[in-house]
Amino acid sequence: MLSEVEKNGIRSLLERLTREDLISLTDTVTNRAVTVETCKDAIEAIISFTMNVKVLLRRKKVRREHVFQYLAENQVFVPSTADKQQLIKKVMELWEIKEKELKNGGVGGDCDYGDPSVSSTSQDHRVEPASSTTSPGHSPKSSPALCGDLDKKDNDDYGQKYAEQWTPWFYDLLRQCGTNMIHDPMQPHGMSDWGDHHFWADSVLKIEVTARNQTTEENYSGALNVSRRLYSLVVRESLYLNPNLDRNGIKGRLEQHSGMVLVTASGTVNRHSQFVGIFSQAFGLLRDPSVNNNYRIKFTNLQLRGTDYMPPYQT
Repeated sequence: MLSEVEKNGIRSLLERLTREDLISLTDTVTNRAVTVETCKDAIEAIISFTMNVKVLLRRKKVRREHVFQYLAENQVFVPSTADKQQLIKKVMELWEIKEKELKNGGVGGDCDYGDPSVSSTSQDHRVEPASSTTSPGHSPKSSPALCGDLDKKDNDDYGQKYAEQWTPWFYDLLRQCGTNMIHDPMQPHGMSDWGDHHFWADSVLKIEVTARNQTTEENYSGALNVSRRLYSLVVRESLYLNPNLDRNGIKGRLEQHSGMVLVTASGTVNRHSQFVGIFSQAFGLLRDPSVNNNYRIKFTNLQLRGTDYMPPYQT
């Protein structure tokens, strides 16, 4: 018999299927013993006739992207190259941990979701969510507007001056995630306004870490995944990115045709009170007319060079 955690997990996964696929999957699982009309009835029938969750998850109608999305929404991040079998393994681990949390009265201990077998060059993290919702009376902070008059025809000057204002705003915002130590990340408290609303829906993040003569690479896509991964650098891995705020550390340029502002920032990396390396981070910023034409992050590439944050810091 399936546990309640498994039943709830299966419901969440199957809700991603189309009605046609759900009906077909119901016929397969029940051997046409029952007839269903609605998606809800199909899901309940599938759960009732399922004896082995792994067998169900391996069905063709349950596609790899369904499992990948389910893991991402539950703050379990895996490399984009992971195959379906590896994703199913992560689902089983997630449900096992949820079972333990229920037995402990809903209080879970520190959990390591990393699995080196998934990828030899990519890290797999459980990341606390960075929410786009805000608590009552707390307004999201938009990207800074450029102060003063400036002729946008001078692309280099506009891009540089905007980069010099945007860069400290961004890293202060990120740093607040660690200093505030948000207890419930889905309900931000205090001054923190970190969240996926600062990123375009199709934004991408690339992290490259070089240390001890070894380089690893992580890739994330989607506003929620990107914001959560950057959030975890501060909260889970205790990294403090301290940009050099003069013109040697910040470079900016405005693309003439697209209007994208290209920003590059560099500086030092600390963990707690210790210097552990240097970083360089590039951003592509585009205006979004749906949010008062404010800039949002379209892409960002982060390079870390050092010795003490590879492999990732474990709590």
